[in-house]
Amino acid sequence: MQKLVHAAAAFLILVGVAQPGESTVRRRVEPKVQSPAAVQSQPWMLHESASFRVYCHTNPAECKCLSEACEALRKQLQETWLGDSTESWSPRCDIVVHRTVAEYVRVLGPGSSQSSGCATIDVEKGQVVKRRVDLRADAGDWMTSSLPHELTHVVLAEKFAAKQIPRWADEGMAILSEPVGRQAIRRSAMQRAIASVPRYSAGELFALQDYPTAERRDAFYGQSASLVAHLIERDSPERFLEFLQIGQKQGFETALSEVYKIRSTGELNSKWQPQLLDRGQSAELFAGRIAQITTGR
Repeated sequence: MQKLVHAAAAFLILVGVAQPGESTVRRRVEPKVQSPAAVQSQPWMLHESASFRVYCHTNPAECKCLSEACEALRKQLQETWLGDSTESWSPRCDIVVHRTVAEYVRVLGPGSSQSSGCATIDVEKGQVVKRRVDLRADAGDWMTSSLPHELTHVVLAEKFAAKQIPRWADEGMAILSEPVGRQAIRRSAMQRAIASVPRYSAGELFALQDYPTAERRDAFYGQSASLVAHLIERDSPERFLEFLQIGQKQGFETALSEVYKIRSTGELNSKWQPQLLDRGQSAELFAGRIAQITTGR
């Protein structure tokens, strides 16, 4: 069984103090995920919809509203990236909203205290058999940033259940689901990072098998989002996913030529790198669609 875990951790870049809504790092871990009832004594509210089971400590009405928002987010993310929404998920995706960082850490284990959200996905024989997103209600951006980011990972896992989606693409696409202001924070962090550490070339990102070391973390996330946006704006999200699948089978040089008529990663660098710090139209468009759901408008 393949277990994929995406833990959204927040750090204040300059002074190292954890703050919700600042730049994000993810790492692959094996969390000790338990059922809500197993770790907390006060009763949970539960609301079930077609594709979600939402657990929270507020009240039934708010739990139901969150469930409806998750359904709307799922549909929007699937239409954005896959071109159409699919049938309801089976098994459903559990959305567990913890009141405090202490409760969150009790479930996810040591090392998760600086995170605001975590997606856990189990895959068996090319099928997703478990979907779960843990969130911290005391993190200021959990609804507008962490929830759509983690749900993007869950949506993409369905498309790439047979072979895991490349890390840079998975994270870059998830970042484009975040608010425009949050993406601006990431670009600023990336700009500071590439002033002191080597920036990634497109070929280096294509070759990455796991997450980078801490000193290249901000460059990785910022450049991943930038490269995803650049390629999407050359055609469409659906063609970008086709590019990824061809790249996984035949290599990314072949995929670049076939999908984008770009002859090499060197040529891609010459087109993409000058635009590295630009926001791009797709970042604003995707973030606007998601904000209509997460802010209740």
